[in-house]
Amino acid sequence: MRMKYLLPVLLAVSLLVTGCYQARMTTGKDPSDTVVEKKWASSFIYGLVPARVDVSNECPNGIASAERKFSFPNMLVNTLTLGIYLPQSVTVTCAAEGSMSAVRSSPAGIEFTLSADATPSEIQRVLDTAALQSALAEKPAEVRLTQK
Repeated sequence: MRMKYLLPVLLAVSLLVTGCYQARMTTGKDPSDTVVEKKWASSFIYGLVPARVDVSNECPNGIASAERKFSFPNMLVNTLTLGIYLPQSVTVTCAAEGSMSAVRSSPAGIEFTLSADATPSEIQRVLDTAALQSALAEKPAEVRLTQK
């Protein structure tokens, strides 16, 4: 008799403790028409081991924005696996050509160039972009300062 109620109770609890979550990061670069979408990117232990999405080949000019979402099915799987496996949906919008900084990938990592007369907001955007690209590609990022 107890088993008869166990499944509905577990289902109700999983519905109550799951929800949707969305985070969006932008770099300030102009977006291009190239969008890379991964509907079921795997992360583990409640997201402590993050999902890895490498877009360095698809986005040679860097990224304009990255968004991750945890949908109801993602959170349901998370609940059923007791937090061990947490799938997520990741969408990356590539940056358009001619953005404020040049980005190129090298065997050592990702390189950015920044003009010596850049404004503080441009410097901040390049550094934010370098940090985000480095995290996404899991490679070091290098910012080079060029003279006029």
